[in-house]
Parts: sequence; structure tokens; C-alpha cells
Amino acid sequence: MPYRFTTGDIKKIVKRIGLQKIRDKVWSGTDSNGQFLQTYIHDREDGIQIKTGTAKRQAQQMGFIDLEDMKDFLNNNKRKR
Repeated sequence: MPYRFTTGDIKKIVKRIGLQKIRDKVWSGTDSNGQFLQTYIHDREDGIQIKTGTAKRQAQQMGFIDLEDMKDFLNNNKRKR
């Protein structure tokens, strides 16, 4: 079963990690370990679903193991990276 994310979900994740919006679609910054992270979010509306391949690429760019790891981070507010 593929994990589905919306644009709003990805925005919540990048804000929790500590990334900031640099340009129109570019979010970058450093995480708590000092690792530089950068990802692209095509910002339309918060409820629009992202294709699975795009979500996999964003998960990789943000340092997650896979989509399951990113979904767990989104659902568990107390979890640290």
C-alpha cells in the first residue's frame, strides 16, 4: 500500500524539521544534527495529493529512510528525527 501525502503534510514536516522557505518553491536549512537539507515544494493548496515518486524524492532529500519513516514522523508529533 503506497503512502499518500498532501502538500500540507509536506509543509508540516519541513517546518518541524526546521527548514525555511528560501524562494518560491525551495525550502532549505539545517536539521538538529547540523546536516544541510533542501527540498522543493510546488505550493498550490494544502489538500492536493503529491504523487508517490515525488514524495519518495522529498523524503530522500529530507533525510528519511523511506515513505514509511516520513509518515511515522508526520503522525507522531513527539518523535525526533
